[in-house]
Amino acid sequence: MQNFSIRYKFFFAITLVFISACAHLPHDKHDAPVLPEFMFKPTTQLASQVKQTLLAAKTENKKALFVLGAQWCHDSKGLAKNFSTPQMQTILQENYHVLFVDAGYLENGFNLVKQFNLPIYYGTPTVMIVEPSSKEIINRASMQKWLSADKVPLNEYETYFSDYAASTDKTEKVSATMQHHFNTINQFEQQQADRLKAAYKVIGPLLAAYMQSENKKASDEFSHKWGQVADIRFRLQDDIQTLIAQAKNNVNNGVTTPLDMPKYEVFDWE
Repeated sequence: MQNFSIRYKFFFAITLVFISACAHLPHDKHDAPVLPEFMFKPTTQLASQVKQTLLAAKTENKKALFVLGAQWCHDSKGLAKNFSTPQMQTILQENYHVLFVDAGYLENGFNLVKQFNLPIYYGTPTVMIVEPSSKEIINRASMQKWLSADKVPLNEYETYFSDYAASTDKTEKVSATMQHHFNTINQFEQQQADRLKAAYKVIGPLLAAYMQSENKKASDEFSHKWGQVADIRFRLQDDIQTLIAQAKNNVNNGVTTPLDMPKYEVFDWE
């Protein structure tokens, strides 16, 4: 319980930073010109847009790049601003077909990530580099980096997206033991994803009320619940990669002990 209290205080502080960042969106540094295609807009044509993006990428031997974000999100706007720079425009136009998708107030985007075998999105912006033929997310291990997109220097954007543009689709042979570990990890992640999806239904309306309020003052309820969800969102992605590394190490060394599955506290409303 003490560890949870410490983590909660930490994520409550993150919430305050989030509030501070979003409270003055009309006046922050992201007022710099952003290209229209990098705005997050509601649409009723998402399925056809995704299909067209994948087809165009496959036809031109490029990667498909899907960004799930929101106009209220500080880091989503930071990513859009950097994507609009001449340096990134060169990289993106030469190597990717890009589609920005509006997450709304955490009520949208689930069908999009599901198409690429991602059980949930862990925040905004979620940046998915997809191999159009296999529909595999090739940057899954490093996706969490972009949840703090506004803090990432432009030169890191250039290196990251240039490197992934040059990567090839490699299918590795997986042993029966390793596949068993993957199945265990996938089942664990799906269980937590179901919890998060239910949690988004709780915090989404509170987020909307906060962002649409005239004084941009977050309620205590929103801050408290946002902090709880943020705790698991941030930990889970790292824990999944740790489990995969542990599984590979076990297989390589002939270790047959079960994986050390992490445990998370229940939400107040569960």
